[in-house]
Amino acid sequence: METFPAKLIEKRGAARDTIAFVLEKPSKFSYEAGQYVSLVLPQLADKGPREAIRSMSLASAPSEDFLMIAMRLGPSPYKQVLWDMKPGETVEIRGPLGALVPHDTAKPSVYIAGGIGIAPFRGMLMDAQAKSWPHDITLLYSNRYRADAAFLDELQALENEHFKLVPILTREKNWSGERTHCDEAMIKRYVPDIQKPFYCIVGLPNMVTDVSMLLADMGIGFERIKTEFFTGY
Repeated sequence: METFPAKLIEKRGAARDTIAFVLEKPSKFSYEAGQYVSLVLPQLADKGPREAIRSMSLASAPSEDFLMIAMRLGPSPYKQVLWDMKPGETVEIRGPLGALVPHDTAKPSVYIAGGIGIAPFRGMLMDAQAKSWPHDITLLYSNRYRADAAFLDELQALENEHFKLVPILTREKNWSGERTHCDEAMIKRYVPDIQKPFYCIVGLPNMVTDVSMLLADMGIGFERIKTEFFTGY
């Protein structure tokens, strides 16, 4: 697995307690939308790989001239060091890795994201736009509050005849959209033929497991379901 140095260009506020880190894209680094990297923080190298390395989804698309990752604030030393990084500092990336892609883009896709699990889908949707939307996509994106929904404005701007965004805000007051957790009725409300799409699910382990089992109970074969866990570390 190759290792590439990558300099931090800027940090962008993506949502409440959430930062998008924009990194220089190494000239020889290539990847597919939806993949992830092992991100190494040299500042923690003396602590060993358990402390210095984490898997981070790429929120950027291959067509963009930068790499982007996104992270919620948290108490771990890794998160604290990354959160406090300044533009010009350097990290190391190893990869790319991941199995969310590829799939048959002649068929529609349903993306189901919980919280910061939206990160790889941002890159996948930007990639689909760059490729003139080779297939139809429905995104069910769940958060407790609007302020927690990373990239929501950007995703809303992408909506078109090929992309349907369904925000789910379970605790937001004065919200007229979906506010219950993703269930069979909701999926059938937005997916006309549940047997046609590929399904990708990303979020916390319990959420991913629950939705995977829900789809299985609905008769969706596991070969048409791809998942990725965000543990929060």
